[in-house]
Amino acid sequence: MSIKINSAETEVLCLQEGAMLHSLKKNGVEYLWQGNPEFWGGQAPVCFPIVGVLKEGKALAFGKVTEMKRHGVARINPFEVKEQGANFVTFVQNSDGETKKAFPFDYRLEIKYTVVGSTVTTEYTVFNTGAEKLPFVIGGHPAFNCPLSEGECFEDYKVKFDKVMTHKCLRPDVVTGLVDTSKRHAVLENTDEIAMKHELFVDDAMVFDGIEAKSATLIGKSGRGVRVDFQDFENLLVWSSANGGDFVALEPWTGISTCLDESEIFEDKRGMTVLEPNEQASFKFKITLI
Repeated sequence: MSIKINSAETEVLCLQEGAMLHSLKKNGVEYLWQGNPEFWGGQAPVCFPIVGVLKEGKALAFGKVTEMKRHGVARINPFEVKEQGANFVTFVQNSDGETKKAFPFDYRLEIKYTVVGSTVTTEYTVFNTGAEKLPFVIGGHPAFNCPLSEGECFEDYKVKFDKVMTHKCLRPDVVTGLVDTSKRHAVLENTDEIAMKHELFVDDAMVFDGIEAKSATLIGKSGRGVRVDFQDFENLLVWSSANGGDFVALEPWTGISTCLDESEIFEDKRGMTVLEPNEQASFKFKITLI
């Protein structure tokens, strides 16, 4: 089921399935990638309680075996609509027997989308509803059409950051999805922008861990684009499909995919948030259509 929210200039469709964005339109222009299995069938999945992958799909979380596919359990289990209005909607997922088969913890995940003007705010709130500690990471995975305007091509776009980047990025292994932190790549170093080229993504995503910037803008030569502001997130991925898909994903994550130097202990992974019983934590990022 899709739910429409809007402001005077922006129309947003959200899917109850996966509690994810499905359409972002301004002045009749679709900004969100609409999915194409030839390149990537997704659009904007929610990643929880992992981002990326676990080693061999398994880990030990506070002594419990957890076994999850890429990006975790939230996106493949049901959400309900908690509340909605003209310009907002909140989805909720409560842990149940199915989620606990993969991730044996009690939680409630609320995802709220709010549109004001040309800006859509995504807010994730995680509640520990159990009697023991809850470990997790969380992240967004929105992909945007590139190009956005007629007469442009992928190479007419760049991703521009609000600060000069001073360290090299990481890349996940294209087969395993694991990250070797001993290998860094000089895709962007001592500059604040990356010119988009399809060959950049043959080696998978660019992972900017501990990123100095807190805003990234995908912008074309016509001036049309998308800005993502991610104050609550320590990492940003820039990704497109290896086979030349006409999209760029800008992905704010609290953690990163499992690294080769990490053990099987889930709670020791980079970027992990651990909530005590009855605690909660919220994380926001904003998408502005330009």
